[in-house]
This record gives sequence, C-alpha cells and structure tokens, in this order.
Amino acid sequence: MDRPPAPITSITPELAEQLRGRALDVLSYLVKTNSTTTYFKESDVLSQFRSALHLRDVCDNGSQQAVDLTCSAKELFEIYHSNVALSVYEDYLPFISRFFDQPCKRSSVENLMAPGLPNFIAHSSGTSGGATKYFPKYRHPDHMSLSTSEAMRMSNPTSKSGGKNCIMYSLGYRQLVAPLNEDGDVDGQIPVCLMTSGVIRVSNNMVVERDAIYSTIKVPNCSSPLAVSFIPNYKSFLFMHALFALVEPKLETINTLFTTTCRDLCRAIHDQWDDFIHCIETGVVPDLEGIEQVKDNLQRFLQPNPDRAEQLRMIGKATETAGWFRRIWPELRVILATASGPFATVIPEIKYYVGPDVSLETLSIASSEAFLALAYDPRDLNLYKVVGSDDVIEFLPVDEPEESKYLAQMWNVELGKKYEVVLTTRDGFWRYRLGDVIEAVGFDPRDGQPVVRYVERRNMHIRIANEVTTETQLRSVVDATSDQLGGVSEFCVCPDYRQNIGRYAFLVELQGSLGADAVTAPASLHAELQKLNENYLRDSRAGKIGVPVVRVLRPGTFGDFREWKIRTNNIAAGQVKVPVVVWDEVNRAWLEERVMFDI
Repeated sequence: MDRPPAPITSITPELAEQLRGRALDVLSYLVKTNSTTTYFKESDVLSQFRSALHLRDVCDNGSQQAVDLTCSAKELFEIYHSNVALSVYEDYLPFISRFFDQPCKRSSVENLMAPGLPNFIAHSSGTSGGATKYFPKYRHPDHMSLSTSEAMRMSNPTSKSGGKNCIMYSLGYRQLVAPLNEDGDVDGQIPVCLMTSGVIRVSNNMVVERDAIYSTIKVPNCSSPLAVSFIPNYKSFLFMHALFALVEPKLETINTLFTTTCRDLCRAIHDQWDDFIHCIETGVVPDLEGIEQVKDNLQRFLQPNPDRAEQLRMIGKATETAGWFRRIWPELRVILATASGPFATVIPEIKYYVGPDVSLETLSIASSEAFLALAYDPRDLNLYKVVGSDDVIEFLPVDEPEESKYLAQMWNVELGKKYEVVLTTRDGFWRYRLGDVIEAVGFDPRDGQPVVRYVERRNMHIRIANEVTTETQLRSVVDATSDQLGGVSEFCVCPDYRQNIGRYAFLVELQGSLGADAVTAPASLHAELQKLNENYLRDSRAGKIGVPVVRVLRPGTFGDFREWKIRTNNIAAGQVKVPVVVWDEVNRAWLEERVMFDI
C-alpha cells in the first residue's frame, strides 16, 4: 500500500477555491433537491431561509420546483450562511415520527425529508440510555454517493491470490415500516436498521422481500455465508463468523467495524477453541440461540473437514507469545476496524492476538447521520480525510459561542483547533449538530480536503463538583495507569456516592491478571486527573472529590454488555458502543452486578 503524501499545514488559494467550488456545488444540489420536501416547507427552523430564498411554487415538467433558479451558487451560499441556524434532533422528531404512526400513510411520509420514500431508516444504538434516534436514508445519484462507494470498496478488499475475507455485518432490522397507499394497501417495506446494514442493502440492491433468498447465498470471497448476517443473537453471531473463518486457511482480512467487536471475536475463538475444532471435524452446526431460522442454510456450507480440524488441533491455543492468529491463518494481513476514540483501549489486546505482521487499519468516521471522513492513512488509526462530495460539512469551534455565525468552512479551518462537526445532508438535515469533536491537523495536498483527528463526543463527560472531565481526559488517565492495573482492555466511568465524598468509579476489564502495582492505581488516576483538569485539582484539594475507586469486572463483561443491549434494545448484532461515561441507572446497575472486587 502506497502511503499518502504528508498533510500540508496551509492551504493554497487554488486549493481553497476548489474546496469552495465543491461545497457550493453540493449545497446547490441539496437546496434544489430538498426544497420540495415537507420538512423544508414546514419547519420553523428553516423559515428565515425560505423567506430569504424568495420561494415560489411552480411546476416544471410535472415536478415541483421551489427555489428561485436565478440565484447563483455564491449568492445561495451567502443566503444559507446568514439564514440557517444550527439544529438538533428534536427539531426533526415531529416529522420523522410520522413514519411510526399507525397506520403509516404514504401521503404523510413521501417527500418528507428528501424526495420519495427512504430506502431504510437508520437508528442509533441507544446504548447510553438515551432515546433511540431515527434517520431516514434515501437513494442518491452516484455523484452524490462517492464516499459511501469508497467506504464499501475499502471494506471488502479483493485478494490477488484467492484469499478470503471475514466481514462481520448484520442484515437484520428492528422493524419494518409499511406505508399504505390511498387504497389502504401496503406500498413497500422500509427496514429500520443500523446504518451499516442499510448501506450494504442499498449498495447491493438487497430488498427485505428477498431475504429468504439471500440467506442461501455465500459470496465467493467471503468466509461466512450471508445467513450469518441474519443471526440476531450477538454471541451466536460471533461464534458462526469465527467458525467459518477458522475453516478457511487462506483468510486474509477480518473486518469487524469496531475494535471492540474484534476483541470479542478474539476471545470467542480462545474461549471456545475445542468447540470450533469439533464442529469443523464433524461438519455439524451446533444448536445456538437465535440461529433457528437460518440453521439449515448454515449447515449447507459446513462440511466435515478432519484435515483442517487436525491442523488447528496441532496449533492449539498458542497464546504464550504474540501472533496466535497468524499461525491459524498464515496469510492474514489486516484487521479493519474503527480504532480511534473510545475504541483505542482494546488495541494492545488485539495486536497480541494477531502479532506484529498483521496490520490494524481504520476505514472511516461514520455515524447514523452520515459519513464524515475516510481514512487518510489507514495505518494511522486516528487520521482521517473529511469527505466533501456527499454532504455540506461545517465546523463549530468548541471555544466559541454555539451559534451558526461562528461556523468555519473546510477551506478556513485552523490547524490545532477543535471543532464540533455540523452537517447539511442529502437526507434532509440542515446544519445538524453531530456532537462529534475533531481536531484539524492539515490538508490533503492533492485536493485540499481537511485532514483531522477524532477527539471525543462533545457532551460526554463526568462531573462530581464544579469540574467537567471529558471523555478524552478519562481515556488519557486510563492509558497512563493501564500497566499498573495489568493492562486495561475496556473501561467506563460513573459517579460513585457510596462514601461521604463523591468520587469517580472506573469500571475496568483487564487483558489478563491483575498487575503487581494495582493497589497504587487509584492514587495514580487521581494524580493524573489533577494534572489534566484544574477544576478537578481545586475541588479535590477542597475535599469535594475523593480519590477514584477502580472496580474490576469479571472477564468478558463488556462483551456480555453488548449482547445484553442488542437483545434488550432489539438492535442488530455488531454495532453496540459502551459509553465512556455511564449515567443511566439500569446500565450502571447491570455493570456493578459484575464487579469482582474494588481497588
């Protein structure tokens, strides 16, 4: 793989003009396309924008045209810049909720956020305890889907030697929205699913009505048959992907979307090693929870393979040194998974399993709302290039008032400055606050697109007294004390009021045994927090915040948490994030029940 050129620290006037031109083209397309929608016409958020555009209702060849075409792209941008305020999800909820009315009428939801009906409705995982958010997703022309196409291409690389890919994604859905036409008949089915599930369906023209056929197929370069993607139970989903991957000696790529899912896969292979060998030797799919509907299709693709079973038996659980997976799969070359932000903690454990000859690479910054950035250099796990082809992406400085007039554009972001991402999307969201914070680190010298690092969620923090400790600060102090504890694989933090003075409780899962110096970890965490946060220092010295407590969870707790949330929240397997800060009482109680001891 050729490395990209180093990001430049200042953008040339020529590149800035190119960026501006692309942004104006995208904005013009979005306004002209989405100005005919119900949300655009009725939303109070856009009333000032509508007035400034001098809208008119006319028909051109049978399609409604709502924006004055005499407005130039530059004039349109100025009008947009001055008249569109920042928005949040609650501004869209009264409109999006129409999809879930009973009955759902086509006339109420057609052309709601973008023209036509959505191909799917993406939902957030809702694992932090907040209400699930829904984002209708529409089909767009190829020139407005370049980042999606590139992400799909990168996620399933083609081998030059016939190697296989283990790609772990779900095709399941939470529910189907079935709009009724004027005669009261169902007029199509819209899956409510994860963003990744919906993108895969749209990219491959996979409609839910044909799922029974898809579940009988195995894509030639993939280790798992598609039937695995329909398994709702997380542990069964992991087991079957691992089983079919272990059958393939020429596995080259493992794509798990998140590093935490990869860690769960690694532990499943380790913990159930003998079961996998037995299944491969006998060619029998075990009775696992949640596979009943697809078991026959799974069984069709698993034949007895005593030779491969014997190979694996001879390798054994070779975990005494790094690189066990390279012995299982000599041609394994890359793990693809998001590894920045809260997903960075598990990297050392994954690297121990795969060894130094297998690279860990990231693909993108993506969310239920939109694709934000693609990997700039996939081997730098937190270096991304902002995409500029699909949506209008703007940047709100975190140290400025939260108003649209302070927004920076892609051609004038400042290096070293942190910004919250703001999106105007193909799918009908206007200056929507994403909540993700990035840091600008340069520009791509080839086309000027900003190069960024992911920092944190803007409102992910913990507070006991007057301090506000951010997600980034919490990750930093855990990284600094991880070795003392014996290697922290995953963690989260919650307030602890069991003593007279409130304190932070760090709930940690370890990579192995407890470290010899673990008893000093709480004091070290306290000292690191005092270094990073002046208010924490002041309030702790004033006796308002106590020394943190480290609460060691039993092995596998966070994997079990993901399985529990998938089951209780009716989420498809494969995309559950454990929040860095846990405020929700139900989540916290579930985790605290699995504490083995406190330090």
